[in-house]
Amino acid sequence: MMIDNLEIPYDIYESPSEMVIIMPLGGVKKESIDISIDDYRLVIKWERQKIELKDDCVPLKEECYWWEIQQILDLPPQAYFDKIHSKLSSDNILQIIIPKAMVPERIELEVEHS
Repeated sequence: MMIDNLEIPYDIYESPSEMVIIMPLGGVKKESIDISIDDYRLVIKWERQKIELKDDCVPLKEECYWWEIQQILDLPPQAYFDKIHSKLSSDNILQIIIPKAMVPERIELEVEHS
């Protein structure tokens, strides 16, 4: 079962040189995280394993997301795709760093004579 683009909370920060995505992933193991780029979009997939309960347990409230989850985020056009990297902290906070190319405000071009 795959759950696409739920309202999983995440933060995005930006500086002139990079974007940083912060996503808390409580209960997720590093081995289940898959990050890829598809058509200028960052695709983040992960999986939470549901804890086994006794057969006679009936849910009274279910708000946690289990199974495989996918979040898709648009990337800035000036991203260095081959330099994107990520890390997962010991308390399961995923941080994705997206370096950006510096775009000058103005470029002077010289006209050549042929």
